[in-house]
Amino acid sequence: MFACQNNKLKNNEKDLAQKILSEEDQIALKESIRLEKEKIWADSIAKLPKGFRFEENRSVDVNHPPKIIDIANRLGQAKSLKLSAVSNKIDYIRMEAVPDASIPNDLGFKYYMMNNYIVGVNIYGIHLFSNKGAFVKTIVKNELTGVKFDSERNAVIITYADYTQKGATTNVWARGDQFYYNYTNSITGQNLIMELDCSQKQIAQNSSFDPENPNVINGLGKVCIDINHGKNEPEKPLYPNGMTIAPIGYFYKQFDVFNPDKNTYIEKLDNENMYAILNTKGDTLACFKKFEQLKNYTKELIRGADFGCQYEKDGNFCFRSDFNDTIFKLTPPNQIQPIYVLNLGQYKVSKQNGLDPDYDLTGKIIPKDWADAKDYVFLRFIKNNTDSPRNRKNKSVEIYHALYSKKTQHLDILESDPTNYDVNLLENDVDGGISVWPESYMINKKGEIMISLKGSDVKDHVLSLEFKNSSAPIQKKEALQQLANTCSDQDNILMLVQ
Repeated sequence: MFACQNNKLKNNEKDLAQKILSEEDQIALKESIRLEKEKIWADSIAKLPKGFRFEENRSVDVNHPPKIIDIANRLGQAKSLKLSAVSNKIDYIRMEAVPDASIPNDLGFKYYMMNNYIVGVNIYGIHLFSNKGAFVKTIVKNELTGVKFDSERNAVIITYADYTQKGATTNVWARGDQFYYNYTNSITGQNLIMELDCSQKQIAQNSSFDPENPNVINGLGKVCIDINHGKNEPEKPLYPNGMTIAPIGYFYKQFDVFNPDKNTYIEKLDNENMYAILNTKGDTLACFKKFEQLKNYTKELIRGADFGCQYEKDGNFCFRSDFNDTIFKLTPPNQIQPIYVLNLGQYKVSKQNGLDPDYDLTGKIIPKDWADAKDYVFLRFIKNNTDSPRNRKNKSVEIYHALYSKKTQHLDILESDPTNYDVNLLENDVDGGISVWPESYMINKKGEIMISLKGSDVKDHVLSLEFKNSSAPIQKKEALQQLANTCSDQDNILMLVQ
């Protein structure tokens, strides 16, 4: 009997190994197909006559029509949900400390997970770690003046009279072991897409500024695309004597440039078009018209209400423009396809009215945060007003959280007080840990949720009533308690919700 059981176990392991190998083969096959298409596309671009531009191709993929997310008809039907409704496993990866004491450690990371590596990004630079959290190397160490992180407000303060920046933005992406980042230099005006093969050893760059050679790049890798195409101009702030205070998430959400392949790149526009697809020489291949425009607007003030969203999904650039109800996917050379449509019904507000500070938003909905995970879309929207400190103080804005199931194509609005702005969702009943609500930029390639923590976050949480009263299994709570006991306040921890 025991022999049979042992044989059965081995067979199961063999089947599992076969399945894993099959999945790896599929990934390799997809990559080989992508590279072949990239080569063919490169040849096609080279044969285009100078100045040729494709017409915008707006079309629906008949095999994958856009999914309708019905907010209008679900409003008022709330459901109580906890984290176990979307996940049953959480891992914690403790990141090794960056061995450079000159780099501040007061700010956690925005994470990006590659096939074999983890990238940690913040305003101070970019660092490469193994998939188990071991430090590998610093990719870019940013040089900043006039920039300060306020930990109490979790915000970045930029004083433009003193501002200079040389290094990487927080705009990053990858294909396989090839890592890409947006490099800028406010002094020279450089704006580059850099490419780094993370599997190869790199010699560290000199990060000190050389006035005799200001264009020297202080990051690893090679120039993939010069976005300015050699025509650099020093950055000029709109308000030279002013300042900006913005939540750190504002910077992490920026995703204004992206190359879906080595032949093209996508750039955000601020005119009658939303985005453009260009070749590596800077020739525009296609532009995509923005239908939501202000018309005959003469007022001096404009209300900040809807800023849209941009994110990478399966190697594609996806976005929703401001005051639009559709999430699109862009594909070179000229294709724009809807993948989700928000049904806002009578609650929808036009751009003309949404930006007008005199227009009453009572009864209107404005989409806000959006995170496209493996099986669910996490979305947040506001109703009756814009989200501002003053409107929160007088409770004139309502904030809703909702979950859209890709399998059932059903939307659930989470049960909570829409004027309780400190509510923590989703309550973590998996291991009793910190509540989970993802950001658009913290979903990895597998569709898993990434949460950036400091050791102090974990230590404080295990002392809270929320942890004490959690219904999570005792073994998992004990494991989290053990993590809290062994980490330091300044440790960076990646919480991976699967």
